[in-house]
Amino acid sequence: MKKIKDVNDINNSNKIEKITKITTKNKIYISLIIKISLIVLVVGLDLLTKNIFYREDVTIIPSLIGVRSMSGLNTGGAWGILSENMGLLILITMLFLAGVVAEEIMVKNTDKLFSVAFGFIVGGAIGNFIDRIFLGGVRDFIFFEFFPSFPTFNLADSFLCVGMALLAIYVLFVYKPKEGKYNDKKFKN
Repeated sequence: MKKIKDVNDINNSNKIEKITKITTKNKIYISLIIKISLIVLVVGLDLLTKNIFYREDVTIIPSLIGVRSMSGLNTGGAWGILSENMGLLILITMLFLAGVVAEEIMVKNTDKLFSVAFGFIVGGAIGNFIDRIFLGGVRDFIFFEFFPSFPTFNLADSFLCVGMALLAIYVLFVYKPKEGKYNDKKFKN
């Protein structure tokens, strides 16, 4: 003989479901606020530092790091890669940003480490993208005095690198794939 569930059990189950849905929605909103805030902060700091330091020679930490005035723009990517093809760099950045935004819309990852990595990467990409669109190249001005052959860079580059490092840490040590369409047991060896 089957037991009929008590009406109170059903009501409690419905309440728990609603609370879980609300908590998940809150996590998504909080994660989105973190991501957008970091993007705005990174872009703002990048543009501010470019406008303040681009034409100045300043030693920030003697024998370690400084700011060098630059007469030209970096028309390429990292280390001047694709310097003769600004259009391709702009296209790559637009495709990257579109892909990242599409991924965010579909996946809605709420992990805090991922959110910070996402904000840093997207903010850095947008900071340099703004320079490429409006100036025809990126303003690089930070250099390592102890490593003079290292390329000059800017704050957006720094945030991109830190964001990629955080993303690598997330993927290697934090991310746990969920059971789903592509990682069901039938696809495992």
